[in-house]
Amino acid sequence: MKAPICEVCLKTDDILCPADEKKLEQGIITELDVKISRMLYKLLGDADVEFKKAVEAGDLIVLIVGEGDVPLVIGKGGKNIKFLMRELGKRVRVIEGRDIKGTDDVKKLAMDLLYPAGVFGVNIVYKPGGEQYYKVLVFSRDRNKLPEKAEILESILSQITGVETRISFI
Repeated sequence: MKAPICEVCLKTDDILCPADEKKLEQGIITELDVKISRMLYKLLGDADVEFKKAVEAGDLIVLIVGEGDVPLVIGKGGKNIKFLMRELGKRVRVIEGRDIKGTDDVKKLAMDLLYPAGVFGVNIVYKPGGEQYYKVLVFSRDRNKLPEKAEILESILSQITGVETRISFI
């Protein structure tokens, strides 16, 4: 299993090696990343799975995993996700993570996160002063299909992309 922490740290429950401790102090990884990495390691062992990051907002935790790893992380009949939800006391969603290179990638990310609500597109909005943000366009008819409140989903998308993201209904 590939994780943000080393294999030795995955196998221990209470301490981190100096390199991973430094990553934690610098904000490269979070306590949540460490906790979920260890939980996934206990569930999946040495399976060929990549766990990239965990993002939390409200009572929702989003796990970002490598391409094609979503079914393995969810587990047969959702058993892994049910275990994680029980342990963490929050709802868990698993999405495929890629390096964000443009609006197409943000649209794919938004589609995965907002499912079953339909995403029409993603625009880049330029503010006066040179700042910009992503505007995710969601069909108005799907407002009630969002898996969480729009503000929480905006927060998660902003954390993942590193750019302010807003959801707009059309």
